[in-house]
Amino acid sequence: MMDTLPLHPAQAAVLDRLKSLPKGKAQDFIQTLQKQCKARKLYYKADYQPLGLTPFVLTREVLPTLKALARTIFRFQLKAPALFRANVGGFSNLIRLERRTAAWFARYGKRDARPWELLVRPDFGLRPGPDGRVPPSLYEFNSCMLGGIYLHSESLEIIEQEGLPGLGLSSRRLGILPSPHLLGFLRGWLLDCRRRAGHDDGGGIAFLESLPPGGGFSELPQITEYFRRRGHRVAHGDPRSLELRNGRVTLRGMPVSYAYRDFSFEDVSGPDNRRMRAFAKLWEEHRVAPAFPSDFDQKGILECLSSPAFHRLFSREDVRRLRAHVPWTRVLSSRRTDSLEGKSVDLPAYAARTRERLVLKPSWESGGEGII
Repeated sequence: MMDTLPLHPAQAAVLDRLKSLPKGKAQDFIQTLQKQCKARKLYYKADYQPLGLTPFVLTREVLPTLKALARTIFRFQLKAPALFRANVGGFSNLIRLERRTAAWFARYGKRDARPWELLVRPDFGLRPGPDGRVPPSLYEFNSCMLGGIYLHSESLEIIEQEGLPGLGLSSRRLGILPSPHLLGFLRGWLLDCRRRAGHDDGGGIAFLESLPPGGGFSELPQITEYFRRRGHRVAHGDPRSLELRNGRVTLRGMPVSYAYRDFSFEDVSGPDNRRMRAFAKLWEEHRVAPAFPSDFDQKGILECLSSPAFHRLFSREDVRRLRAHVPWTRVLSSRRTDSLEGKSVDLPAYAARTRERLVLKPSWESGGEGII
């Protein structure tokens, strides 16, 4: 049985208004929101998904913990390439780069990333504890192929402009602050990356992904249009469609000053492929974000946060926080390790013996696929 979160007063107020709507008005309200979802193209794979219209409320007491966890995660992932190169604590045995990614890393992975070249969107779960508190639990990092930014931002606008006013409510009246607008945050981050890298040379921003996108799902066309409406020169395409013209990288005729990478190297070609030469030039000139730390956001990295073998890489306060908010995680292989109870165990045998308490996940996958 899953525990459920107690309703926040703001949530309770919204629920009461929804319950009090006459049937006809309730249908009109639903249709208004559905039209907004379709008009804003809130698609996930085959159909529109109003997932972001299920709002949640966080208490102010949880925010400092989330911020501190996010900082710890960010600092650690920034070190991931160096940890991999030196195989600190067996890091490269836990986080394995696939063939093409490994080829790019072998060629260009010697320079450590600058802090602004990494963007992390950690996923947390919230579950009531026995003392009534709601501690967050870290699920994954999300720093390469950042899905959900468009859906979240558009859903936020629908809630603020249509949802709450349709119920005679507002964020201010409910005593809550709207969550940050992630598209606006992405825009500010990319412009800052370009400025810090010194490449604001009149060119545009290229949004790059392997086309067609996996599963037919992509937010980049909508994100590109968001930037265009705000006066930026932008283009969307496959990294293999980049061209070199008179020593300058272009995409669809637009000179590229900076690029956003929404793909894994495994989904494109190796660094020696001629179709990737223009992208390689951008990469060599530090005109691309996110940088290599994002390629280490596999779920197996949670072992580094939950295993005592890596605690020496963190401060005492970080270790205390990680123990409280990162679920026990191990990359499944034939070896001995510390169990949930802190005892040395044979990992495969322990996993089989306690399988009803554990979840088996692919280290690099999304959308809940492959979970046992």
